[in-house]
Amino acid sequence: MKRASALLVIAIFLFASIYTVAGATKKGFGNTVFNFEKTEKSLAESVPFRDEIIALMTKIRFVSGVRSFGDIIIGSDGSLLKDMEKPQSALYKSACAYIEEFAKQAEPDVYLMLVPTASVIRQQEVSAYTAAGFFNQRHYINEIYETIYGSVRTVDVYQALFNRRNEYIYYHTEDLPTGLGGYYIYGSIAERLGITPKVLSDFSVAYVRQNFYGSLATQIIREYSAPDFVSLYEESSGNSGKTVAHYYPDKSEDLLDGLYARDENFPDATDTVFGGIAAVTEITDDLQEGKSLLVFCDDTAKSWVPFMTGHYQKITLVRLSEASEEQLSAINAESYDQIVFAYSTANFAEEDFSKLIGS
Repeated sequence: MKRASALLVIAIFLFASIYTVAGATKKGFGNTVFNFEKTEKSLAESVPFRDEIIALMTKIRFVSGVRSFGDIIIGSDGSLLKDMEKPQSALYKSACAYIEEFAKQAEPDVYLMLVPTASVIRQQEVSAYTAAGFFNQRHYINEIYETIYGSVRTVDVYQALFNRRNEYIYYHTEDLPTGLGGYYIYGSIAERLGITPKVLSDFSVAYVRQNFYGSLATQIIREYSAPDFVSLYEESSGNSGKTVAHYYPDKSEDLLDGLYARDENFPDATDTVFGGIAAVTEITDDLQEGKSLLVFCDDTAKSWVPFMTGHYQKITLVRLSEASEEQLSAINAESYDQIVFAYSTANFAEEDFSKLIGS
C-alpha cells in the first residue's frame, strides 16, 4: 500500500512538472509542440493512477489560466463552448440544392432557419483573442441564405439571440438553446410565418431537472462548469388536448399526454420536452382547429416548437437522419400549410437532404 502511494506521488510529481513547464512554454522538448490532448490519451491508456493524474493536470492548467480543453472552452460563467468546424463548401451547397429541389415540388411555402451555436452568440464569456478565432457563423448563415434566396424563404434568428446574449438562452453544458432561447427563436419564426407571437407573460414556467450536466461536461472538466436546468413553458390554458406521438423506423410507436415528460429521467435531460424527438414526431391539439406545420429538424426544435403548438392543430417533426424511406414516403407534404427546415449551423451541412427527393 505504501509502495503504491509512493508511486502515485512520484507519477503525479513527474507528469505535473512536465505539464506545468510545457504549459508555460507552449513547447515540449526541442522544437516539438507539447500536445496536452495526446498526453492525456497516453496517460489514459498506460499509466497507473491515470485518472488522478489527469485530474491533477487539468486542475493545474485551469488554475494557471488555461480555459481550452480539447475542443471545449470554459467560459467565464462556467459555460462550455464548442466552436463549430468550418463546413465543406460542397456539402452545404449540396444541402441547399436538395432543399431548393424539394421546394420546387412542394405546394406549401418552404422556410429555412439556421440556429447559431452558443460559441458565436456568447463569445463575451471568452477572451477577445479566443473569440476572434471562432468560425464566423454570421457570414456562413448569410452565405447559405443568399445561395437559397428566391426558392426558399429564410428566417433570421441570429440577431434576436445575440441581443439577448446575457440571458440564459443556451445551456451551459449542452450546445442547444434553452426554453428561454427557444422563446426568442419562436418570436422570429412566428412573425416570418405570418403568426403574431404571444408575449412571454402569457406563459407559466416550471423549472425541472435542475443541476444536470450535459454531453459537453466530460468528467475531467465538469467541476469547472456551471450546472443546467430545464425550463418548461406552458400557456395558462395548460397542455389540455395536446398529445405527442413518436414513430420509429421499426414501426413501433408511443404516446405522450401533454408536451412534457416531467416524470421521466432521461439520460439527455432536454428530452423532457416532447419525451425527445423520434424519427417522426407528431404533436396534435384536439381542442384546436387550425393549420398544420411540417418541420425537418434536429434537437434545436425542442427549444422553440413548444411555443408553436399554440398556433397549429398539428405539427410533424422529422429527423431525416433517422427516418426510414417508408416513413418519408408516407409524409404528404401537400397536406401541410407550411414547411420549415430548422437546423443548428453545426448540423446543417451534415444532414442527408438527398432523402427528400422522391419522398
